[in-house]
Amino acid sequence: MQRSATGVPGAALPYRGAGRFLRERFGGMVFRIVVDAGFSCPNRDGTLGRQGCAFCAIDAFRPPTSRPHLSVSDQVTRAAPRLARRHPRAAGYLVYLQPYTNTYGAPERIERVLGEALACPGALGVVIGTRPDCLPQPVLDVLAETARRSFVQVEVGVQSTDDATLRAMDRGHDWACARRAIGELRARGIRAGAHVILGTPWESHASQIAGAARIAQAGVQAVKVHHLQVLEGSRLAEMPAGERVRLPSWRAYARLAAGFLERLDPDIVIERLTASAPRRMLIAPRWDTPAARVREEIVAVLARRGRRQGSLWVCGDEHERKERDGSGR
Repeated sequence: MQRSATGVPGAALPYRGAGRFLRERFGGMVFRIVVDAGFSCPNRDGTLGRQGCAFCAIDAFRPPTSRPHLSVSDQVTRAAPRLARRHPRAAGYLVYLQPYTNTYGAPERIERVLGEALACPGALGVVIGTRPDCLPQPVLDVLAETARRSFVQVEVGVQSTDDATLRAMDRGHDWACARRAIGELRARGIRAGAHVILGTPWESHASQIAGAARIAQAGVQAVKVHHLQVLEGSRLAEMPAGERVRLPSWRAYARLAAGFLERLDPDIVIERLTASAPRRMLIAPRWDTPAARVREEIVAVLARRGRRQGSLWVCGDEHERKERDGSGR
């Protein structure tokens, strides 16, 4: 029986796990190969800023498989055999364009990169990490055409649905921008995912929980959630000690994540519930608790509440009414 990272059989999880979705979609286990396609970011090249988002320390998110001095196909070719040995029963892999903003460039270049990734032997599709303000119409055309031929998921860096929090993160966009981007992806038949950071000191618990319904209403099909991490090399490393104290304990984060899941559309695929960074770079929170234990606690919290993903999900006009009159808060 296939088990999840929590040790619970995938089918028994109280949320729709990514492993189960991929097995249903591709007929077997699927792994990811992270590559760096050499794109930049408007928050680093001077368009919006030069230091990146407040939480960003790119070296913490760049695995050894991603080597920007190599072509995409060379990165995949070097990584695939080792990962295939670790996953001998895998149906194949997805090429994950993760570092920086992978739709921030000329449409012709993006089309070329996607074509190179999908031409790699064993590639089942691509996952593309990007910002919501970097999806102009010509790029959406390229993504839509690629999605007609292969599996394509665009992972949009939403981070929060609270504009004050987005300003504190120095994101350079608001929630309305993210909502529009997700809508445009879905309108073109492109699978949309959202990256969300919970446990920030700038947003109330209630607002973060309510963000689940807003993200679901926007139309995402997958969500990657994790807690805020203060990393060496990021501007958050200069965060006042008082704000660091406000970062949640691992048990408090588990309760927050469980509340988020309860209000999320049950059809949305959950791709991540925790984050990890090299310990040498991690400043806070230093939980000294394995990620698997945190995920187990999220499952345990839901079990104690007698709930699961979507238990408190309200959709359509009823959700809009409750948002207006405050009864859904």
